[in-house]
Amino acid sequence: MTHFPKLIAFLAFLLPGAALAQQWGAVGIGPGGAYGYAHDWNTERQAYGSAARGCEWDCTEIRTFFNTCAAMAVASNGGWGWGTGASRGAAESRAMGYCRQYGNGCRVRVWACSG
Repeated sequence: MTHFPKLIAFLAFLLPGAALAQQWGAVGIGPGGAYGYAHDWNTERQAYGSAARGCEWDCTEIRTFFNTCAAMAVASNGGWGWGTGASRGAAESRAMGYCRQYGNGCRVRVWACSG
């Protein structure tokens, strides 16, 4: 019985952090420079909807991610790439690498991190 208060304190410490550590995000792009992003949502559907609203439902490509960072890059010819990574820089680098496979003049249009 003497360990019970310690167990409760330990669980109270862990549970809020565990809940915050598991979060969905989304990034999206559309024509004419439209973009949207979302981070730290409890469900994938919420993250997707938030990103879509951010680009006023004009995003043609939306990708979701979980507990990481993501970015989307767009080429001058409309080609694009997206990537995830443990940091903004890693996600942007991966998105740029994929974008360059489909076009030139790639630039990161949107990024976000969750979790």
